[in-house]
Amino acid sequence: MNSQDREPANQHEYLVQEREILRLHPYPGRVLTEWIIPPKEYSAFLVHRGQILRLVDIAGKQVPDIVCFNANDHTDRLNQANSQLLNKRRDLTRGNVLYSVGCNPMLTISDYSNEVSFAHGSMCSEELNRLRYGVANTRNCRDNFAMALEAWSIGKRDIPDAFVPFMRVEVEADGTMEIREPTTVPGAYYDLRAEMDLLVAVSNCPQELNPCNGYEATSIGIVLCDPD
Repeated sequence: MNSQDREPANQHEYLVQEREILRLHPYPGRVLTEWIIPPKEYSAFLVHRGQILRLVDIAGKQVPDIVCFNANDHTDRLNQANSQLLNKRRDLTRGNVLYSVGCNPMLTISDYSNEVSFAHGSMCSEELNRLRYGVANTRNCRDNFAMALEAWSIGKRDIPDAFVPFMRVEVEADGTMEIREPTTVPGAYYDLRAEMDLLVAVSNCPQELNPCNGYEATSIGIVLCDPD
């Protein structure tokens, strides 16, 4: 049994294990900063053009929702419909570009260890959780983003649909869509290269009412790199 297979003896050991998993795969450049977003929490930060944002699934089966804005014009924000039309793909893959509402390149998918992502639907919210599951007052991605972006005066209704690495949504033969458990293992990563200066927000998805996080929210690692 290796160190990742047993329960940590205390909180310090748990944090050490998280850092080991964060650094499991070679980084795509010189590390500028790295941190871990706890389960159900969020973060917002600036990413400069050319830098690479890596998202790391620490425990496996956890999805991070991502939104971004032109750092110099917050009205030019991520637009999933434009991204799908301009890439001519529903499911985006390595080399595809995430575009803004003004059709400007924002992020390029540069690498990953697990290619699955979701780019064609809404994020979880208080309203959706109440209507879908009959549960009120839940932690959710839309509220997470509103709290993360409050310092930039970006309101809840100004938040675009998110791009979600690792999220597994399958279309059935009859056209219905079903959320499945992610196939990620501890240390799985997803790299995005900034094509402009960006304000980025990440919601470590709090959803535990469907299988998108394996019914248990866990940590996500963030690494910001300058490419080699």
